[in-house]
Amino acid sequence: MKSIRTRLIRLVVLAILIPTALATSISYLYVRHQNIEQAERSSLNVLTRGNTQVTHYIEDIRRLSTSLYANRSLMNIMRVGADQELDESDGVVSRAMLGLFLSRQDIEQLHFVILNGYSEYSVYNMKTTSRGKFDWMQETDYFRLMKQKSGWLIDEAHTIEPYNVHTMILDEKQVVSFRYRIDRVETDEPLGFLSVDIPVRVFEQQLKLFENDPEESLWLMTEQRVLAQTGAEMELPVDRFTGQSGSLRVGKSFIVYSKTMTNGVPLILVKRIPYASVIQGANETALILVLIGLVSLFVMIIAASLVAMQITKPIKQLTANVWRVEQGDLSAPFVATTNDEIGLLNRQFQRMIQRIDRLIKREYRLALENRTNELRALQSQLNPHFLFNALQSIGTTTLQGDRKIAYRSITGLSQMMRYSMNNEQTIVTLKQEVDHLQAYIRLQQQRFPERFRYIVDVPWHLNDIEVPKMILQPFAENYFKHGFRQQLAATENYLAYKVRTDGGRLIIQIENSGAVLETGRLEEIDRKMRMHRSPEDLETSGIGLHNIYERLLIFYGEQANMTLSSSAVEGGFKIVIRIPYEKGDLA
Repeated sequence: MKSIRTRLIRLVVLAILIPTALATSISYLYVRHQNIEQAERSSLNVLTRGNTQVTHYIEDIRRLSTSLYANRSLMNIMRVGADQELDESDGVVSRAMLGLFLSRQDIEQLHFVILNGYSEYSVYNMKTTSRGKFDWMQETDYFRLMKQKSGWLIDEAHTIEPYNVHTMILDEKQVVSFRYRIDRVETDEPLGFLSVDIPVRVFEQQLKLFENDPEESLWLMTEQRVLAQTGAEMELPVDRFTGQSGSLRVGKSFIVYSKTMTNGVPLILVKRIPYASVIQGANETALILVLIGLVSLFVMIIAASLVAMQITKPIKQLTANVWRVEQGDLSAPFVATTNDEIGLLNRQFQRMIQRIDRLIKREYRLALENRTNELRALQSQLNPHFLFNALQSIGTTTLQGDRKIAYRSITGLSQMMRYSMNNEQTIVTLKQEVDHLQAYIRLQQQRFPERFRYIVDVPWHLNDIEVPKMILQPFAENYFKHGFRQQLAATENYLAYKVRTDGGRLIIQIENSGAVLETGRLEEIDRKMRMHRSPEDLETSGIGLHNIYERLLIFYGEQANMTLSSSAVEGGFKIVIRIPYEKGDLA
């Protein structure tokens, strides 16, 4: 049994937990969504500024190649080839490349190729190498530049390498190479190539300007080539960068990207933010709500416990007093300690117990005693009829000289008398009652052999049903007293018992043969059966049916029903009894 205190505390816990859980979940989802949107907006703003800055820088690098078109001498050498005037050509190219190298401090290495004659020059560490022979175009990005419309491209980050045998690299650095195709202005005919190597650290320094947290990382990419990056390595899902800008979640990271196009070359700026930092605000909000809910829950549990104690204490006292009354102690004090509903209940209980005590002392005990005496008187009225008829049957058998039958009859009679005279047992099983009935009928068979036939139809599964004692045999006794005719054959004298159930009721049906009743006789028998009689009443007419009817009313009250009917042509009685049949109810 769950106490009121337990149920009240549980109710309070549910009343706090459910709203808190819902509020926390909804707030968490809402704040997380807002945090993600805010992180995406702020990151996209940063990436937009970063794209603008990186694009301007790359545009400055790209303009390096345009300065070569202003050098007419260099353009003439590229048209005719460097082999025409070696000394003059090498000097013009060397000065032009060295000037280009010195024009910016962030250039690590230059490489210049003249297609006419396949001459090449490189500048590294402020030194221009002598002219070399360029014969490896098929293995470089220059081959792609020959067919590319934009005329320039950006190579991914790589370790710096010498372009020819005349260059000695002093230290290994990561660089990004910008490749340019130099065309004839009039015909767009390719004349040569220019490569500019820019250290990766230059782009990394620019990317770091857009980091808001040390745990963030940025990538500068062109198509699927990484030009520069900061922070930890991560495989980027480039194929999912479908829009111009957007965001996506990859593992424990939140990725924001922004695309731009500079002179036909696509650039992608990517920012990785730890997902935990993005939803940090949502987590903090959820934690605050959980703490508030826990504190509220703790306070409410204490308050509910105090309230429950104030409620359950008088209830426990009331329960203890009711238990004392249940044990028969009607002197239990019902003291109202409060002026609420429980106090009113205590006072009502006290008045009820006092009234019950008076009723028990003045009315119930007297009525119970009268009812007991009445039941015993009804049972005792059955015994003389049965004993007289049984002794008469045994006497007849004895006069006939059959001692064995007489012995069995006396033995059966003694068992029947023991059964019928045991007034302490008022409730028996249906099997005991049927056995008593059949023992009586066997005595009558010995008295009137082959003079009647009988049927007792009781399903075996009904044997354990409890019924009042002596409700079957008196009908058989009445039949042999009033309806049995000795002069008739067994086919015309019959007695039938049939027992069935219908829902929660036990139906006992008794039929017998007999004389045709006069008009109004059945109504008179029925009236006398239902008429109340005192135990001192000396009238014996209809005493058997009346006794059984009275005993059924004593045990079952209005739930018992007994009806009589007869045949106007064939004669005889039909009696139907309906009583509850649930086990244990009458014990």
